[in-house]
Amino acid sequence: MKHDMTHFKTFKMLQSAQALINHLITWGEVTRFELGGIAGARDWIAIFKDAGILCPVTVGENSDVWTLSPEFWSLLQEDSEKAVRSILFNVPDYHEYLVSILAEGAVSAAKQGLHNEVENWSGNELLPFLTFINRMLNRIEVDGKRIIDQKADQISLLFASLPERQTNWDNWNQLLLGRTARPQDLFDFVLKRFIPYATTERYDAHGCTPALLPVIPLIDADGNAQFMNLAPAPWNISRAVIQSGIELFDEHGKPMGDNGTAENFRNVLQDSLIEQPFYKAVTQLAINHYRAKTVSSPNFELYLQSGVGLSEVELFYEAREIGLLKDWLPVLVQCQECFAARSLNDEQVENMLENLLALEILDWSDDNLVLHDEFQSTLMASRLRSVFRPGKSLQDRMIETVRKNLHKSEQQEAIT
Repeated sequence: MKHDMTHFKTFKMLQSAQALINHLITWGEVTRFELGGIAGARDWIAIFKDAGILCPVTVGENSDVWTLSPEFWSLLQEDSEKAVRSILFNVPDYHEYLVSILAEGAVSAAKQGLHNEVENWSGNELLPFLTFINRMLNRIEVDGKRIIDQKADQISLLFASLPERQTNWDNWNQLLLGRTARPQDLFDFVLKRFIPYATTERYDAHGCTPALLPVIPLIDADGNAQFMNLAPAPWNISRAVIQSGIELFDEHGKPMGDNGTAENFRNVLQDSLIEQPFYKAVTQLAINHYRAKTVSSPNFELYLQSGVGLSEVELFYEAREIGLLKDWLPVLVQCQECFAARSLNDEQVENMLENLLALEILDWSDDNLVLHDEFQSTLMASRLRSVFRPGKSLQDRMIETVRKNLHKSEQQEAIT
């Protein structure tokens, strides 16, 4: 569907697009409620949806959630600048305008006798666009006269008459190409800055969905958990496809349950937290350690040497140190039919463990992270069917995954 892009050419609207894109690569999705907090973002939804960048998700009777399309899941691991370019370069009207610049540049080069350069471009950078370029040339070449046989100034006039050239893209060019100029003077900039982002490849997720570990602000300056009077925010809004925050509010910003007293809300927050894929993996590692005390089975331990930060927590399997928890988490999360869409940094891991400690899900036992006694006591009571029993199959999958990875590493070490 074609859109009137006049409204979207201003720097103000481009800033709005950048804010929306930053939200999407952080949380994977945007809800109708969240759109209200990003000035101008609502206007971009139809543009991004028609470009195949966003998929609407029906919740109830309405489409109030938009999630990144699988073709763009790779952007979840990119920085803001790369993501902005990848998405805006794929807005159809601008995309076609840039391809017209490539077409004119290739024709002009051929007109000047730069045949080797044109042949090289055609077999490399321009290869994905040749079909579109040829269709464009067919529209220009009338009366059987090849465009290459036209005079140079006539070539420019013919390209200037194309529908793709009737919109002024100066602000977009300045932001994305780093240059504002006549189309015929932008060829090199388009070649270098547009081409690398012009095509997207479907992310091979092997049937899994992305999972992100955000920084969740549950702790005050004194290290105490803050769980009363929370307002809806990206970190606590329910997600439909891409798992990022925790579920306390729905897509409209309304509480998902009647939480009542502070104790009830604390329990609700604990339950929501341990369903987040990364938090769930760590919690189940601790439950496995507790279970192994009474049942003979392989077990994990979470150990921290004195004097180092929480990001340095080590994972032990069967009393053997196998590496940092941070490095194993992406592997363990895959046991939940999702995948870590972005590399983990120290701040994220430290925040996760601090939250688990502050909410009294985990506790210290000497240098080991173990289940908090109070949380542990609920596993055979209120959380028997929701956490303890279902967790056994997940623990078994994590054990099998660790075994396979250790065996593979041992084989590789033997070869080298």
